[in-house]
Amino acid sequence: MKRKIFYIFLILILSSSFQAFSLAENNEENLILKIENDKKEVYLDETFKIYVDIGDISVSAYTLNLYFDNSKLEYAEGPENTNILNNRIITIWYDEKGGINPKKNEQIAEFTFRAIEEGNVNFNLSGEFFDKDGNTLNINEANIQLKIKGIQESKEDNQEEKEDLTTSNDSSLKILRLSEEGIVPEFSPDIKDYYFVTSKDFTNLNITAIPNNSDANVRINGNDNLNEGINKITIDVISKDKTSKSTYTINLTKTKNVEDANANLETLAIENVLLEPIFDTNILNYKANVSNNIENLNIFAVPENTNGKAEIEGGSNLKEGTNKVNIKVTAPNGFSFRNYQVIIHRRTLEEDDKYQEEQEASAKKLSTILEEQENDENIEEENNKEEAEENKRNDVIKKVIIVIGLIIIVTTEIIVIKKRKTKRDKQSK
Repeated sequence: MKRKIFYIFLILILSSSFQAFSLAENNEENLILKIENDKKEVYLDETFKIYVDIGDISVSAYTLNLYFDNSKLEYAEGPENTNILNNRIITIWYDEKGGINPKKNEQIAEFTFRAIEEGNVNFNLSGEFFDKDGNTLNINEANIQLKIKGIQESKEDNQEEKEDLTTSNDSSLKILRLSEEGIVPEFSPDIKDYYFVTSKDFTNLNITAIPNNSDANVRINGNDNLNEGINKITIDVISKDKTSKSTYTINLTKTKNVEDANANLETLAIENVLLEPIFDTNILNYKANVSNNIENLNIFAVPENTNGKAEIEGGSNLKEGTNKVNIKVTAPNGFSFRNYQVIIHRRTLEEDDKYQEEQEASAKKLSTILEEQENDENIEEENNKEEAEENKRNDVIKKVIIVIGLIIIVTTEIIVIKKRKTKRDKQSK
């Protein structure tokens, strides 16, 4: 029997490389294959999981085919014996003991994805299943859909929810303040590493750390008995249900020579790549997208202090999807440091085609707008010209009327004068 299952396994491998397996039509009796996700909606760059469950039927071998939208999703990880073919994930399993330990009423697969594009995405699950005797089982197909929302949309739609977050497994901070100014970067609940340089002679640093969930436990360590040099302060946030823990770190440098502790970057640029946001020495995290034909990056990282040192890790042999570039800047004193990070997304060929289409559409739209503006300007110029000519004609008419009026007045005056003279002449005779 074990040999028989092994042969079935080989057949599954060969057949899955060339075509998807066809399944019986869905009906209420065969709804034993189920697909679920751990989140109803996700946001850009967020990871989530897809689960596959098998119902009340004994399965000794199977091949799963999970189809997904690879223009909006990036596959991260899944079970052993899993292969990726474009937008299809193929997972193969068989009972090595010949059907003694079949799968039944359990989760048979877990897949992790990352959201890379906004929109609705569908997952379609199919496969071929066998019992211990090698008979094909009648298994349904399964589908699921979820929505990927943009980062900005996430902030706008859920700002109040984040501010009032009270879930028991939340271990994030809502507020982080120091008794001294100068923490870099500006606080954000998602940023865990911070830097602070001071020349003031104090031994204790007062820190205000307020969690999102008021019932979470906050522990601050290392902010007392500060010494010259580098001091590491940690803020541990433990969720109410004690299932989650987040650690925020402040790398504090206490020194009399602040310039000698300068670990800032003056310039951070990548050739032919646009950083988002625009580089600022006090912004430590960036994102960028590159074309599929770019495998290596030419990175320029120049410290503010010419005696500082910038070490670049990453940026070579980029894989499709997410890549991290870390730039560690060490100050002239040799121990103060600051880490900058750039998340690089190398587009797939399909993403490149879509990007090119979007660029061409944007260029066409811009050209149309410019043409409309030019036409509007021409119409306005023509209207102004006609108005000027009309005003000119009106001025001429006004002048003519004035001249005619003067002629009438003068003529009338002459006639009056002649009549008076004639009357005087008659009286004198």
